[in-house]
Amino acid sequence: MIEMSVVDFVKSMVESTRVLRERAFQGLQENGCNDLAYRPSTGMSAVGWLLAHQAAVYDFVLNMLIRGGPPKSPDFFYSYRGDPSDTGDWIGTPLPEIEAHYGSAENDFLFWIENTSVEELNRELDESCISQYHQGMRIVDVISDMLAHLNHHNGHLNVIKNDWCRLRES
Repeated sequence: MIEMSVVDFVKSMVESTRVLRERAFQGLQENGCNDLAYRPSTGMSAVGWLLAHQAAVYDFVLNMLIRGGPPKSPDFFYSYRGDPSDTGDWIGTPLPEIEAHYGSAENDFLFWIENTSVEELNRELDESCISQYHQGMRIVDVISDMLAHLNHHNGHLNVIKNDWCRLRES
């Protein structure tokens, strides 16, 4: 029988997610794409939007879903998210600010996971102010969903890199 704590597993997944994000973004930069406003021919969101969105995902899950409060950095969170008509454009947030917010939100999440309880991980979300999608989910399931979501966008970064390279070759 294999024994590993949930905390160790989640920390491993967070690290893997960060590595995949860094590799994907580094691949873009190595191929000459330093334009955070670049959107692929598919119309997918801009590079800067994706990077900022990933930072906001950590903030949203920890501070709004798990803790039931406001985002850690409302100015960043709401200026990035905008409104439901958000088009996926990069709004000019500098890369260092995006990276600082991602790192801070990730560190806050890791601190929380290291100090949480099994009971908290099994707690179901039932607050009426959260999306219907998250209603009734256990915290551990919200975390799993968060990591899948972050890695989904890591895949988008790779698709954007491939689009960038294809357009430069033609």
